[in-house]
Amino acid sequence: MEDHIDANFFIGDSSSTNLIINYLPQTLTDEEFRSMFLSVGPVKSSKIVRDKSTGYSYGFGFVDFQHATDAQRAIETLSGLQLQNKRIKVALARPGGDQIKGANLYIRNLPVHWKETELNKLFEPFGKIIQSRVLVDLSTGVSKRVGFVLYDTRDEAESAIKCLSGKTPEGFTEPVIIKFADDNTKKIKQGPVQYVPIPNFAAPGPMRNQMNRFQRFNPMAGNFNGQGSGVPQTPQGGYTLFVYNIGFQATDRTLWQLFSPFGTVQKVNIMLDHEKNQCKGYGFVTMTNYQEAQN
Repeated sequence: MEDHIDANFFIGDSSSTNLIINYLPQTLTDEEFRSMFLSVGPVKSSKIVRDKSTGYSYGFGFVDFQHATDAQRAIETLSGLQLQNKRIKVALARPGGDQIKGANLYIRNLPVHWKETELNKLFEPFGKIIQSRVLVDLSTGVSKRVGFVLYDTRDEAESAIKCLSGKTPEGFTEPVIIKFADDNTKKIKQGPVQYVPIPNFAAPGPMRNQMNRFQRFNPMAGNFNGQGSGVPQTPQGGYTLFVYNIGFQATDRTLWQLFSPFGTVQKVNIMLDHEKNQCKGYGFVTMTNYQEAQN
């Protein structure tokens, strides 16, 4: 079976609560992903999109909030957040229509050294690219010479096929083969289609801008127990804060020392990169009550 990325994900009924998150670090776990957005407010569902057979993360995921206000707050506070070597982008998902169905392209015979940057450069002249990916062999890290490009509309995808398929662009050693990705996945049960725009973001500013934004979190509004704003309460009764920019040398002790002056710390959880045996640069702190979390 040929490699594929199924771009047809359905998260919920309301486009005002559904988010796509791009540029996720490879080592981010599903639990960490969900916890990060639970710190904003109640979540109905969350999913990092992975290869079903290997568990390999394709670098993006979806979160469906219970409330539209929390989804908007997540966009405002988490878009541009630096997680390890990635700067994530968060945007509203939008439901599909006839013009955006089948806008996902499957590309073969890519030069072995190509990454997403080169792939985008080739396909950008034909329309707005929503998502792109070059597949690599997990055991060797070598490109499989296969890629995917998801356009904003099917018309743009058709234009790219017409102009590029069968041609030998500069840098190629053989003709590039392009077809609709749906052609590769006809055996896969298709659900309602949802394609998502990735907005443009300004270049990251100095670190103080990130810290100022963290202070505006306070840490994030919306919670589980009906309070008007502030920190969401966990089912166990504590109030969990999402903490980032703590550096790769941080330990559980670091967070205990930082947060204990403001109240009783129930628990801390540093996110570890087990391969490198170091902190991923973020973690979670659970305070006993609402006021201590606000402090």
